[in-house]
Amino acid sequence: MPEYYIRTPEQDESRGPFDQSRLKTLVDAGQVTENTLYYDEEKEEWIPVALNEELKQAIFPVANSLKLRAAPDAAAETSSKKPKGGGGIEVEDMLKAAEADTKETRHLKQRQKSFEKAVELAPITLGIMMILSALALLIPHHPVIVDGVTETAYTSLLNYPFLMLGIFDLVMAILLLLSVTDVYPVIRGRSMLGLGFGVYLGWALGDPTLIMAFALGGAGIFLATIAQRLSTMLLAIIMGIGGNGALAYLAINERFAEFYSSIKINIF
Repeated sequence: MPEYYIRTPEQDESRGPFDQSRLKTLVDAGQVTENTLYYDEEKEEWIPVALNEELKQAIFPVANSLKLRAAPDAAAETSSKKPKGGGGIEVEDMLKAAEADTKETRHLKQRQKSFEKAVELAPITLGIMMILSALALLIPHHPVIVDGVTETAYTSLLNYPFLMLGIFDLVMAILLLLSVTDVYPVIRGRSMLGLGFGVYLGWALGDPTLIMAFALGGAGIFLATIAQRLSTMLLAIIMGIGGNGALAYLAINERFAEFYSSIKINIF
């Protein structure tokens, strides 16, 4: 069996002679690689092991098979020694991180979806709230509206501020149902005005029901214009539709009969 002298490309000092069995051992120990030089007596020069196919096949396949056999054992040992406290990085965690599927990214995705859903619901639900608010103001003015239309005295309707406010709410409702979100700042101002006036009115009349209805209706509208989470939007929907729905119901049952229509400004 031939014997070989070897050295590294960076050093001039050689070692050997080694037969193929000894070279296999050195490969297993990591002291011989395909870049290691061996002395070719026929050519009288140092040649990398990688260029001698016969020698390479003789010493490296054994090393590769040893590594393949050792890999499962090493993996099993690593698995059995995995800390119970959750320390270290799991392969599954690394894969999830590579796919942006970690606990943090899932939380951000859920938050983004919640925000998108809230934004999607806002115009429609706000439109419904404003329709109910408009009904609560327009229904008490029904006789005034009928007289103005019958006598074609449309300018006389401008003398009733709460009638104008009801028309304003109706226009805002139409814009919102058309997804015109630019009116949000105006809606917020309107909600605060309605909330303040309504709570004062309920307090002046000594009616807790009115206070609650105006407070919920105004707060619900305001909250719906700023909600950035689905849970917040759902709360705003319950408050806004519930409060303004209660006011519309009271108006239908003539709770505000002759109250709004009695507030008149004689301009026209």
